[in-house]
Amino acid sequence: MSRQEAKSEYLAKYRYPRNQFLRGLLRGGIGFLAKILTDYKVYGTENLPKKGPLLIVGNHFHFLDSIGPIHSTKYPLEFIGDAEMPNAPMSVKLFPRLWDTLRIMQGTPNLAALRAAEAVLAQDGVLGIFPEGHVHKPPLGTPLPGAAFMALRLGVPILPIGTFSEDDWNIFGTLREKGRKTRVVSRIGTPFGPLAIGEPGKLPGRDEVKAAGQVIMEKIASLLPASARGPYTADLS
Repeated sequence: MSRQEAKSEYLAKYRYPRNQFLRGLLRGGIGFLAKILTDYKVYGTENLPKKGPLLIVGNHFHFLDSIGPIHSTKYPLEFIGDAEMPNAPMSVKLFPRLWDTLRIMQGTPNLAALRAAEAVLAQDGVLGIFPEGHVHKPPLGTPLPGAAFMALRLGVPILPIGTFSEDDWNIFGTLREKGRKTRVVSRIGTPFGPLAIGEPGKLPGRDEVKAAGQVIMEKIASLLPASARGPYTADLS
């Protein structure tokens, strides 16, 4: 199959936006639960572009961080994420399946996922990805190459969103122990990029991917509390 044929196949398979009814129900449920169970604040909505193509990047300190881009924007979002989620509880694994996220396998070339992402963004879509690739406790760590490679390869604007809960999303524990709702903040940064590597169609090299990953993580870090930034503390503006 030629590259053009593959592109046409993926454009047909991933017609943007997809699954709007079910995703609308999920978004509504997230908004309702966020309102009654958390003290959720969103800052920086003035930075939201009116339309795509757009690559949203964010931190992943908790399984529930994935609702940050959903709750703080109104875009018909596509997500790309880990297909296996080995450490996630079953209740959490259900949500990506219902949302029908684009799934990748860690440690593989993921050509199919890249082509699906290309198809979404070619239709002025909005795609969310967590550069670190897995859930972990703060602070930020080293990103996997996927988000940086995608940003370089696809050449679209990038929007950082930092989501942080000072209570580690311990919703019922915070109510019981502190007598208040769990505090959550999503900060929407200023769009940046596209990150370019020069010659159109050129595959980015390892050093270019590493440099792009550093830029992406610094943008995310600038939206988080100092204690959660990890090594990304220099020149944050």
